[in-house]
Amino acid sequence: RLEYSERVLQLLVEFCFTDRMSSLDGVNSSSNNSCGGSTYNLEEKARLLTNLSGAAHYFDITKLEADIKRQLVTMMADHPSLACAVLDEASKILSGEELSLLALERIRARPKAALLPWSNFNSGGSGASISALSPRNSLTSGRGGIVSLNASLLEQVVFDEKSTASEMTKFLCLQKWVEGSKQEVVLEELPRKQTDPDECEKVQSPPSSPNKVSCNDETPSMDSISQDSHHQKKVNVAKALAQKLDLSLISASDLSTTITDSQLLSTHDLYQAYRLQALNAERTKSKVFVEGAGLSEVNGTYIQGGVHEGTPMYNKEGVWRDREEVFRIFLCTYSNGNKSWCISIVPKGKQPGKTTDLDFYECPVSYGKVLTGHASMTGGMENGLGVVPSRGWKLVNYGQPPVPKCSLIAGCLEDA
Repeated sequence: RLEYSERVLQLLVEFCFTDRMSSLDGVNSSSNNSCGGSTYNLEEKARLLTNLSGAAHYFDITKLEADIKRQLVTMMADHPSLACAVLDEASKILSGEELSLLALERIRARPKAALLPWSNFNSGGSGASISALSPRNSLTSGRGGIVSLNASLLEQVVFDEKSTASEMTKFLCLQKWVEGSKQEVVLEELPRKQTDPDECEKVQSPPSSPNKVSCNDETPSMDSISQDSHHQKKVNVAKALAQKLDLSLISASDLSTTITDSQLLSTHDLYQAYRLQALNAERTKSKVFVEGAGLSEVNGTYIQGGVHEGTPMYNKEGVWRDREEVFRIFLCTYSNGNKSWCISIVPKGKQPGKTTDLDFYECPVSYGKVLTGHASMTGGMENGLGVVPSRGWKLVNYGQPPVPKCSLIAGCLEDA
């Protein structure tokens, strides 16, 4: 028995006779379109094409499979959030591995755009505050994003080691998935705690939460399968995954508002996070303002974070060549012993100052002003290596003229 919808089979026949899918042509640029007597939004079209790809593979129609792949790649380039719908649908078909990898690569390149397309990110705190999270928001309809994923894919996507998503973005994904996902959560996808078998004998009545299994294996009534139970299942999944978040990387302002209000984290976890924030409350981070660079992606405000060669690094999130990246300003020692400040992208998982860096501009350390009075800093400051230079920058590798100017807005320098 073929597990393909009537619409998929219609498109297969149409392609076999015409070598085209005319009824789907033009359904790319708007959120809702009518084709073949049916109305499709962008997400529905992406899912339909993914299923059609599986059918084309089954019937060995290689040209159709290749055409669909090209069309989906274009759609995901124009609308990164559709990658979630493609990944979700491709995970259900035997031949979906290649489309799954393509979708995952798109999500890794543009995590905010792919996972949270409805959201307005505002600077402040960690730079990841968010608005418009209501699932009834008109922009959530037919655009894909995190709500398109089933629970079994949530951990793989949100906590993907190759993703550039910040901890706050990861949390917002969990929150949005709970609020907006209509995917059914099956029992196997629910997080479980291991319990002592003897505890089963102590249970006198079914648990209050409808998604937990009682020891007497009593079948729940149809009335208990409700919208509330579906929501609670999603909450349980999100709470379990929220334990993987590194709360120390989320600002105190976000912890006290968005994180606390969500109720996805326990009071104990929030207390520990607040405790770490309090220990650093008096240490104001320095900033570097970069302006005038011919490569506009480099311009902006860099926030102090981390230390390299005993000297503070400064970081800024941005997009370069259609990938979300972290631009860094750091001090680098070359193999000949010379030292320079660099504005670069350091690949995730790599140390700064290596040949894997994508370098844009550099400036000899001699152009920097000597900083004194910060004995708590190791190495660099004590040796008079100075701070980020304002002038003296030059082009390297991927930079474009003119060169930038940098302004240090000093705070209290942090230790490593």
